Amino acid sequence: MKKNVKPTKYDTNVVHRLDEIRQWIADGWTDEQIANELDINPSTFYDYQKKHPDFAKATHRLSKWETHVQPRLKEIQQWCCEGLTDDVICEKLGIVPSTWYKYQNEHPTLKEVVNWGKSVMDSRVENSLLRAALGYEFEEVKTIIEEDKNGKKKTRVEKVKRYQPPNPTAMIFWLKNRKKDEWNDRREVILDTKQSEEERKRLFLEMIEEDNDTIEADYILIEESTDDSQADESVRMPTDDSVEP
Repeated sequence: MKKNVKPTKYDTNVVHRLDEIRQWIADGWTDEQIANELDINPSTFYDYQKKHPDFAKATHRLSKWETHVQPRLKEIQQWCCEGLTDDVICEKLGIVPSTWYKYQNEHPTLKEVVNWGKSVMDSRVENSLLRAALGYEFEEVKTIIEEDKNGKKKTRVEKVKRYQPPNPTAMIFWLKNRKKDEWNDRREVILDTKQSEEERKRLFLEMIEEDNDTIEADYILIEESTDDSQADESVRMPTDDSVEP
């Protein structure tokens, strides 16, 4: 004789309410709220998700990638072309920056859209910078409203060609970034140590010894002693008054 199997809470409380559960998910109910409505523990809720595919499908929540980002890829591309910052784009999408960067790493399509859009704006800025550095001609348009002697108003459009001279700041910025070796500001720091000072003195004395007859000097080079008990030793160079004819 077959033994009767006692039904579980999934059979009595859940399986016949899957349509309701889908609606609760769509309405934004939390897992805890749904578990409470089904009269089961949250731990049982998650256990049922693992054991019952129908329940897992009914309780599946779409990520913000699916609801907030993926449907708006064309808008995102346009925003990047217009130069909007990442923070502004995140605000428009209703996501935080960390999620924005996470989605770019996880979804190559989003990364490609963002890079393409930003490259368009970068190219526009580069072209404008180059134009400012080289100087350019432009047409100034003025709309002038005139009134004749009869009081009748006439509109006259005046166009004047003007020239904007090269912008030195734009030129410097361009050159410093495109030709760094030639145009970057250089700051050379020379460290004058005791060792280098001694080396210069030694070379100078050697030069004097090699050609003492042809070198003239009008100053005194003093060697400092590190021992206070010893008298200072100095090498006195000949001055104009002491040079023998």
